[in-house]
Amino acid sequence: MKSEKIRNVLQEYADKNGYTLFEVEYHANDQTLAVVFDEDFDMTVLETVSKEVSDLLDPYEDEFDDHYFLDVSTVGVERPIRNEEELHAAIGQYVYVRCKDEEYYGDLLSYAEGILELQVRDKTRTKNVSLAYADVKEMRYAVRF
Repeated sequence: MKSEKIRNVLQEYADKNGYTLFEVEYHANDQTLAVVFDEDFDMTVLETVSKEVSDLLDPYEDEFDDHYFLDVSTVGVERPIRNEEELHAAIGQYVYVRCKDEEYYGDLLSYAEGILELQVRDKTRTKNVSLAYADVKEMRYAVRF
């Protein structure tokens, strides 16, 4: 699959419709092309967008090595935090952070010079935890219960 060409076609579609394209990934193991928008679509709009994307990609079937399944979705409330720019935007938000052997749910207090500062609950008390950004394996927004 020529991913850059497909990504450009999808980006043009998103721009034309005022949508934000969050991610385009091809998963070879299950032959799925995942197209993720950063929008709050209801099911009716998502169905329409999925059909439009499918029709848009039909002329590019030769770009794929085999048949593929199209999965059009939205990023949702537990959106991943993929880079330092998105990390800065998440300051003050409730997040989930997974490192090699530990995981945390807490409020992101700050990020500076490669260090995250989280305020987490430990049973009945709160404490601050400092983590090196380089040690983070996964980070996303979380829902507080």
